[in-house]
Amino acid sequence: MLEILSHQYLKRFIRSHKSDWDHIYSFGRIISKCLKKNETYLINSEIFSTNNWLSALLISLFLFEENSIFVLSKEKIEFLKNKHFRELKSLGFNFILENDQIIFPNHRVCFITLEKLLNDLDLLSSCNNRIVFSGIENIKQDLKNHFRISLLKKNWVHNFDQSSSINQKIISTYNFLKKKFFLRKALDNEYIFLDKEEINFLSQFFDEHASFSDHFLKVRHALSEGWACWVTLDEINFEWNFYLEPIDVLSQIKQLLKNNKFVFLSATRKDNFFQKYLKKQSIDIDLVMNFKSNFNEKKILVYVPPRQIIPNNPMFTQIILERCKKLIIFRKGLTLVLSDDVNLKLKLATELAATYGKKVLLETIPSLNNEILCASYIWWINNSYLIKSPEQIIIPLLPIPNMSEPINEITVSNNKNHSKDWFREFLLPEAIQKLERSISPLRKNAGKLIILDGRANKRKWGRFIVQSIQPSKQINYMLPYD
Repeated sequence: MLEILSHQYLKRFIRSHKSDWDHIYSFGRIISKCLKKNETYLINSEIFSTNNWLSALLISLFLFEENSIFVLSKEKIEFLKNKHFRELKSLGFNFILENDQIIFPNHRVCFITLEKLLNDLDLLSSCNNRIVFSGIENIKQDLKNHFRISLLKKNWVHNFDQSSSINQKIISTYNFLKKKFFLRKALDNEYIFLDKEEINFLSQFFDEHASFSDHFLKVRHALSEGWACWVTLDEINFEWNFYLEPIDVLSQIKQLLKNNKFVFLSATRKDNFFQKYLKKQSIDIDLVMNFKSNFNEKKILVYVPPRQIIPNNPMFTQIILERCKKLIIFRKGLTLVLSDDVNLKLKLATELAATYGKKVLLETIPSLNNEILCASYIWWINNSYLIKSPEQIIIPLLPIPNMSEPINEITVSNNKNHSKDWFREFLLPEAIQKLERSISPLRKNAGKLIILDGRANKRKWGRFIVQSIQPSKQINYMLPYD
């Protein structure tokens, strides 16, 4: 009955608010079915990076006479409050909007950001909720940002009182560790990883002084949970900072995932990460569905030079620069150059600007159609919805996680200690997911993807990454190259 009713309401809504998404009715019925059967679904579609799907989901939630929770970004909540709720009220829905909640006579729909959800201990520990979780493609990074702990010097001198013996002991410990860490510093390495003895010492210290501040209490909890931890040294101010982060961030919400029923919405064409994680943790998904978006999907034209050198070659940067210049000569639209290597990104932007001037942008929203944009993968993923689909994307380096980042090195070490295939279980899935999200705009205009990383041809895993790009068509040459 809920499926039929939601379809009828949605049909009335579409009459006065046209939709260009062909699958909106099917999506609405799937949502209603999931709510009615009290199951967990994972739905993948690039449509979720737009607002075209919201009406179908909201109508189902409004008609479903049981309490539900909708997790989404702060920007989308504001969009709904300022526009969408008024439009839906015209369909005859009788509700009150109060404190980000839609209140009906028999039920309510709570709209909440992930940050507020994670800070609400009652919600985190509750059971049998029906939760719609949008933005699941960002879940790992969002959790990393939330749970990461930074303990700076100012946190050690919190409400410092020189006459207090406890405060004296705390600052004395900070200075003792500062001397110890600076004596251990290696050349050109600002990170220090702690040995077992140092971790035990800090665990005991923060256990003893957990009541000193909320920061100390969080650090105590993190150390007791076995989180990854490392120290960075500030040579200018002669200070040290302590950082902690869970190795498996999704484990922090495992009970929430186990105890409730979800509709997971991922703005990817096909999930490559979250579904596998849930399966490993014995969390059941009753249905996985992939919906096409509101554009005609076209094949990405993929070019991988057969004789491209690999990144450890001393000539790599210079050859990449020369080839980028050649690839840009005949382009008419936007060219995007993606690299997470900061030095390479800046070098390419600087050298290209010397030739093409103000047409070269560094992580700036283009105002023209024929500019050259150099950016990191994350910057592009976060801002691509504001930018017209590029004519070509040039990838100098595949987005393999950077091993110079402490959390990545610790995660790999942890996987090795547990006899896991650290490359195929950690580095490779991360790279595939980031690449997939970065190149998705090319499916709108059959744009070109040029991968200049020689490992794409010379490594088995590199060829696997290229094969994962779908739908695509391999091209054998590209003027003025070959």
